[in-house]
Amino acid sequence: MKRFLVDKIDGNNVTLTGAEHNHLHNVLRLTEGTEVILNAGDGFDYHAKITKTTKSSTELVILNSTKNLADPKVSVTLFQALTKSDNMSLIVQKCTELGVSKLVPFESKFITAKDKNGKADKLQLVANQSTKQCRRSVPLLVGQTLKFNQMVSKLKDYDLVIFANECEKTMPLNCDISKYKNIAIIVGSEGGFDKDEINAIVNAGGKSVTLGNRILRAETAAISLCAVVMYLMGEWNYEN
Repeated sequence: MKRFLVDKIDGNNVTLTGAEHNHLHNVLRLTEGTEVILNAGDGFDYHAKITKTTKSSTELVILNSTKNLADPKVSVTLFQALTKSDNMSLIVQKCTELGVSKLVPFESKFITAKDKNGKADKLQLVANQSTKQCRRSVPLLVGQTLKFNQMVSKLKDYDLVIFANECEKTMPLNCDISKYKNIAIIVGSEGGFDKDEINAIVNAGGKSVTLGNRILRAETAAISLCAVVMYLMGEWNYEN
């Protein structure tokens, strides 16, 4: 059953406009009487039926609602140093599937990509599409790009900060993290971090970990570390 994102559900009647209506009407060509699922970011799947379509909007009626089982039960934020655009899109897509709650890009000394106007908006569109594909109801939220020092100042808000440090040699991620509910993950860009940046993250409480003997690409490090963290936090336990 096809899924569509709406801002909110208020009553039994919903009207789709804009990009979601265009996808339903002009791309999928769904017709009156077709049943779909609406998600409003509140933890529920709203089963609805199309009652009317026009060139500019689609009208639906809510049939019933059920609890969404794919939404993450814990909060994981990925602080990702800017990478090339295609790689950032890949990271957003896969982290949405893995259950990451938020992704915040940041600038560091050795980044090779630059922030551009509208980058967060474009990445949010990627997250929204991935949300529908993986059947979440709450999209991954893409934050605005931070300066390095701004990113470090945010770390105090988390129960645990896991720092993927390419210079770390002895500390794998082997602690019990299942007791934490609000975790931050920090991953660098293609150029990595300089010594001052590493010291700043560690001094701010970042738990420096190694991802093994091989040097991973930035997108590989982000996706693999998020997958390990979500697994260790019990997010892959099956729930009926």
